[in-house]
Amino acid sequence: MRTKTFYVVQYNDCYGNGDNKTLEVIVESHNDFKEWLKQRNEEREEFGECEESEEEFNLIPLNLFK
Repeated sequence: MRTKTFYVVQYNDCYGNGDNKTLEVIVESHNDFKEWLKQRNEEREEFGECEESEEEFNLIPLNLFK
């Protein structure tokens, strides 16, 4: 049996009171997370919203067994 690690991206609401934590997406690597965040911030910019930084998210490892 082989395993592969994915990461659940959780918005951690570090600048709020912590009540607005949400699961956002599943990515395959830290680099994929950075690409996702870049795309997310580009979309946020289109709507006049502030950019989010890496520190606003937690990457939770998730092992997939094949």
